[in-house]
Amino acid sequence: MNKTQTSTLIVLVSPIIIMIVGNLSAELFLNMLGKWAWIGYFPVYWSMLFLFMFFAGKRENQRFWFQKSLGSRWWIILAIGIGSISFPTLLFPNIHVMNSALLVFGWFCFAIINSAFEEAYWRGFLLDATAHFPRAYGVIYSTILFTIIHPLNLGVFSKIQAYDPARPMILVPFLIILIMLSLGWSLLYLKTKSLRLSILSHILTDLGNLSIFLFMNMVQI
Repeated sequence: MNKTQTSTLIVLVSPIIIMIVGNLSAELFLNMLGKWAWIGYFPVYWSMLFLFMFFAGKRENQRFWFQKSLGSRWWIILAIGIGSISFPTLLFPNIHVMNSALLVFGWFCFAIINSAFEEAYWRGFLLDATAHFPRAYGVIYSTILFTIIHPLNLGVFSKIQAYDPARPMILVPFLIILIMLSLGWSLLYLKTKSLRLSILSHILTDLGNLSIFLFMNMVQI
């Protein structure tokens, strides 16, 4: 196995490692912190994303992740449209949960930090590393694992994202939304040659779904 093949293998295996370690840490922090488990889980998750990108990523590709977006301005409208989908369904009906200045501040900070890390890894890192395959393969691989990690890890402490054996189909709408979001953000990255719009769209999504309020089970659907 040559160096390129080894590097590709590490990249392809990295989401599996992240999901396994992340699930274990989510269980650990749930037992330690209860509804605040997300405070312990996400630093572990973000650290793993960073370490794989730092040690297995190509610096020449990463230089272009945050360059000015190319292409039509219609991509900006698409990014905002995708990111705003959850506003009428989750944000507006649950606006009453935002009664703590500290949590609101954390909500804003989380949306920015998480969006930057996740887009850099799930779109930039994985799609760049699989560019020598047919493009659809990398997009599908990234999308499937990005979708799975939500109920597998976040579902440990977020009831809305948890798998319920008694109602196995309850997560289907949520998973479909995740798939569509991932495909949309992949399209934005590939078409604009930049992560700026996918990060913007992801930030809006994390704000719209009330992220940390969702993790603390304060949000109703």
